Amino acid sequence: MRFLDRAFFNAQYFHGLTESAENRVRALALLWDFCPSSPETVKKYGGQLCPAERLNGTCYADNWLENLLVSSSMNGVEHDPQNPL
Repeated sequence: MRFLDRAFFNAQYFHGLTESAENRVRALALLWDFCPSSPETVKKYGGQLCPAERLNGTCYADNWLENLLVSSSMNGVEHDPQNPL
């Protein structure tokens, strides 16, 4: 929550449209999920580097930005075969 509070304070909170405020919150949530955690947190979770990796159980690349791109493009999702009926 401190991360969000600092980011909103630096951006002068929610000036402008509601849609732009929502986009800002979504962008900050994505950054928070994919940025590497501290070394203590990585040790605690057995080497998993970020919250998204802990949720997915998969690390697609060593670079956190590549992980964000792959996860957001849905390339990491296995699609179930469609029912032929």
